[in-house]
Amino acid sequence: MAAIAAVMLMAPAAPAGAADARVALVLSSRLGPFTQAAGAIEEELKQSRLQPEVVTYDLDGSQDNAPAVIERIRAAHPALILPVGTLATEVVLSANLPIPVVFSMVLYPAQSGFLNRPGREVTGSSLDIPLETQFRALRRLVPAAKRVGVLYSPKETGALIDTARQVAARVDLELDAREVERPERAPSLFDMLLRDVDAVWTVADSHVFTAETTAALILAALRARVPFFGLSTAQVRSGALAALSNDYTDNGKQAAELALRVLGGERAGAIPATPARNATLNLNLRTAQHLGLSVDPEVEREATVVIR
Repeated sequence: MAAIAAVMLMAPAAPAGAADARVALVLSSRLGPFTQAAGAIEEELKQSRLQPEVVTYDLDGSQDNAPAVIERIRAAHPALILPVGTLATEVVLSANLPIPVVFSMVLYPAQSGFLNRPGREVTGSSLDIPLETQFRALRRLVPAAKRVGVLYSPKETGALIDTARQVAARVDLELDAREVERPERAPSLFDMLLRDVDAVWTVADSHVFTAETTAALILAALRARVPFFGLSTAQVRSGALAALSNDYTDNGKQAAELALRVLGGERAGAIPATPARNATLNLNLRTAQHLGLSVDPEVEREATVVIR
């Protein structure tokens, strides 16, 4: 059963913008990244001029807990709902609650359909690291690269890839994007891709990266001596050359800043969702040596995680 923490005072919420406004903070689960973001949200709101009352609910990682959580939120009459994570955001937006929403810890919110819900006032802070930031980081690590490969599913990340082609061209990179229909096809398609590209860029796509395929793809890139620009610190530790990571605390702070604007009287739907503003570099120097790459000392100093 979900662990649902609620404060004792349950009087109707004051209008948004009032000093005693109540907000509902909905966690997808108590996993570390979600609690980091949630803690930052609470701290930022507590230190603000408005100091809204924060009521926290936990879905405990399961859609099954959604009905109970939604009913408790409905009874609390919050002025604003702050879902943390994709599960919480989907649950909140699927409920018939005429309350503004400010999400956090969500990847690809536009492609997920979170920003175009008719009749809903929604904004938030996504985990999306700007594409230009990603390609410029790849360019600094592999300056000789011209053709960069990526696997993707049109249904899941097709819109992102369309934009990525244009952004890559702005930093003098050609994106060779190849479609994957089923995860089990990813390794063989990846082997073919590696023959034609100077580096690999990745997107978080469940048709490509699964528990079964991720290690195989990184190993294939190492064997082919093709730089692999991954998605996480874990992938860098497994052999990817580098990855940009999110700052979960800052993602929570971003959401809190947006929430305070809404509580101050702005329409959530009129505030653009924000991408990640802080991205930290993770670097594997052992992989760089294996690939015959010389990493700029300045880039190495900028990295927050360095595998030697």
